[in-house]
Amino acid sequence: MKNKIKNYIKKNFFKECNEIEKLKRENKRLKQINEKLKTMNSFKDEVISAISHEFKNPISIINGYIETIIESNLDEKTKIKFLKKIYNNTTRLSELIDRLYLITKLENKKLKPKFEKFRLDTVAKNLIDSFDEDRIKLNAKKIEITADKNLIDIVLRNLISNALKYSSKEIIVNINEEKVEVIDKGKGIDEKHIELIKEKFYRVAKNDWDNSLGLGLAIVEHILQLHNTKLEIESKKGKGSKFYFDITSLVNKELQQ
Repeated sequence: MKNKIKNYIKKNFFKECNEIEKLKRENKRLKQINEKLKTMNSFKDEVISAISHEFKNPISIINGYIETIIESNLDEKTKIKFLKKIYNNTTRLSELIDRLYLITKLENKKLKPKFEKFRLDTVAKNLIDSFDEDRIKLNAKKIEITADKNLIDIVLRNLISNALKYSSKEIIVNINEEKVEVIDKGKGIDEKHIELIKEKFYRVAKNDWDNSLGLGLAIVEHILQLHNTKLEIESKKGKGSKFYFDITSLVNKELQQ
């Protein structure tokens, strides 16, 4: 009888210990989930705040200029100047909406590239001319690739815009049979941020939001993935950055009928 009692106590003791361990593990798991939810909520609030700020700023500017035009007796020259300011800010709002829409389509895999043959150097030259910036220097060979022309244009536009934003010095765009490079001599990026800056909404300086909303490089990365290549980044703090991607497969790619 004593042995039975001992065995019973021993058996139930270990059973209770196992249950306690299970509860501890479950409690730990719930704490981890809770921490993740807190982080996600914090990130969501930050993103909503940033989007709100970026939309509110140009809208406030537009409203201010419209109110001045309506209520003040302005000469034609000043009116045209104010209307140009309004146009620039409506364009900025449109670009914000377009970027949010594009990253959503890319992430949900609802955007299929339309491949065609075209001269990459010509696309780059036309794009650089549209910036009207003497700081951008193009060194390009005559290269024909098979890709989605509009999407590659977006990639180049985002990389060049990014370089102009963070550098007041010369921007160099190199194009050859192997790769495309956009090089700046700006502030550079800390090594710990290099891979993270390709993520959606990621900002090196959390309160330094602009009209890109941290979407530019995320869009670039998704588009390049559709073309079976990827964005590479080399940077040194205080010395500048190089953003580049391989185009070997695009040069050699045959257009499928």
